[in-house]
Amino acid sequence: MALYLLKVNIALAILYIAYRLLFREDTFFRLRRGALLSIYLIAFLSPLPDLSGWLSEQGNVSNLVGIYSELLPKETPLAADPAADSFLWAELGWHVLQVVWLIGIALLLFRCLAELVTLVRLHRRCRKVTRNGIPICLLPYEEEPYSFFRWIFIPQASGTESGIDDILVHEATHARQWHSLDILLGEAVCILCWFNPFAWGLKREISINHEYLADEEVVRAGFNKKAYQYHLIGVKHPQLAIANLYNHFSVLPLKRRIKMLNKKRTRSVGKVKYLALLPLAAGLLLVNNIDAMARVVNEKVAAIIQPKPVETVAAPVAVTPDDDKVYEVCDEMPMFPGGPGALLQFIAKNVKYPADAIESKTEGRVSTCFIVEKDGSISNVEILRSVSPSLDAEAVRLIKAMPKWTPAKDKGKVVRVKYTVPVTFRLQ
Repeated sequence: MALYLLKVNIALAILYIAYRLLFREDTFFRLRRGALLSIYLIAFLSPLPDLSGWLSEQGNVSNLVGIYSELLPKETPLAADPAADSFLWAELGWHVLQVVWLIGIALLLFRCLAELVTLVRLHRRCRKVTRNGIPICLLPYEEEPYSFFRWIFIPQASGTESGIDDILVHEATHARQWHSLDILLGEAVCILCWFNPFAWGLKREISINHEYLADEEVVRAGFNKKAYQYHLIGVKHPQLAIANLYNHFSVLPLKRRIKMLNKKRTRSVGKVKYLALLPLAAGLLLVNNIDAMARVVNEKVAAIIQPKPVETVAAPVAVTPDDDKVYEVCDEMPMFPGGPGALLQFIAKNVKYPADAIESKTEGRVSTCFIVEKDGSISNVEILRSVSPSLDAEAVRLIKAMPKWTPAKDKGKVVRVKYTVPVTFRLQ
């Protein structure tokens, strides 16, 4: 859960920055609303899909095995971990952070519910009238107009004035386009990610874009643009710059709203840039699956270099002296000089792809079996799983060319061990 939330908050930050750079200054307000809501969708869904199955089928991921092998750590003797004593303190600190996060959620959720209750009570107390076919609630005190879903609140002293028709169109636009739903969604994200300033920034951008949409509808309805701007400036502003759960008539900053009212409409070709959200979403999907990619690479590396005991079928065999016994499992297994990473490097540097296999585009994995003798030399090389004669022969040559291994031990005694090592042939 913690890792998921971390990925979500990183995605919110990246997408918010992309929004500010690409979309904030155009006049495609409806498209912008869709982009803002898509940011939430992308941020919360991109960490969920597991692409390990798809990644395992991609040749490019397989080609990363060679690069990954260069990063394999060399084997070093085990030593005492100097950070072991601080582990408990780190765990305690993590629990404290979780408690602080939950407290923040509880406080913000309580504030949100309290505001909802206040709105419901206020709606019950208000006198309801209809003006120009729009139902409104007359506030018993002087306050600027605002709306919440289908509820439009107008001060009682202004409810009978003739100069509020533009306000009614503005607030009716909020109600008709369900802007309060966006606000509630933004509030929910802010409650969950209250420590992330980008989450609050996104909610603020959603509120301001709602005002752009409503202002645009007022001008389209035929009201004088200049008179409407003066009306915006003349209305008493709320104490908070951005409303929490409802849409204020004069959401600040007014300078940006007036600038947008007078701005020349952006050319339609500019809508193409909204497609940038698609590669951003794909990029976040891949980045969030970096652990799956590492897991796939690990599996492919292990499939190539991990020695595995040979599975044998029980059959009567002649009794051999203990000195000549071939083990399949023992206390200390034999080791290629330098470890598994060095084995992978040896195979990569010394393999020679047969010409006929290149021409016929033959690929596959040849499973080889051999015995590591007591002196570390290789003997009895066999093919367990064949691909083609030329690839089989190259795999046998490669195994026989290996340097001496560190021999195996069982109960402190050097013994012979039988191993399999797959050799994968893949055309680039």
